[in-house]
Amino acid sequence: MWTTVRIFVRSRSTDDWHMTDARPSIPASLDRDVVQSVSKLVLATLSLLFVLGLVTVLPGVDRLVPGTPITFVAIVSAIVTIVVVGLLLSLAPALATLVRSTLEGPESVVEDVAAVSQLFVVLVAVLVAHRGLAPAIVPILDGMTWIYDVVFLAFALPPLAILAARLYVSLDPISELLAEKVTTKRD
Repeated sequence: MWTTVRIFVRSRSTDDWHMTDARPSIPASLDRDVVQSVSKLVLATLSLLFVLGLVTVLPGVDRLVPGTPITFVAIVSAIVTIVVVGLLLSLAPALATLVRSTLEGPESVVEDVAAVSQLFVVLVAVLVAHRGLAPAIVPILDGMTWIYDVVFLAFALPPLAILAARLYVSLDPISELLAEKVTTKRD
């Protein structure tokens, strides 16, 4: 629901007053389904994290599972982590689509920003997986925990490298666009 604010503006050429709407404009290409799916994924992720926080304070969850060096909360945390990583990985392309539909500007710049946002979410998913699965996996590795870090490093490097390359490639077009916007507003 939008609140419409009406502003009276005086035309310089005719010296007449007229009324305009100061309502924020929404791009026509913004798809309601994309916005809904992105918001649903973000809310589901936040809800899962909230529930995990509640689970961690339950009595007895810090006890070891019999016969293993893993706690109950580590198992629950690993399950929630897997779900959150899945949600983040499905959020990544939806976020890129949302960025493409809302940003205006040269197609190459919009595409670079969409790709960077998607790669950033993928990288965050890898980092969340590393952090969230560690309490359930590292105790099992018993002295070879470096393997865990090397595996996740191998998963994190490709999106990070592509993200860095996209940022580097987009520096010139974005700086040109920024310079154009700044200098045209001053004139």
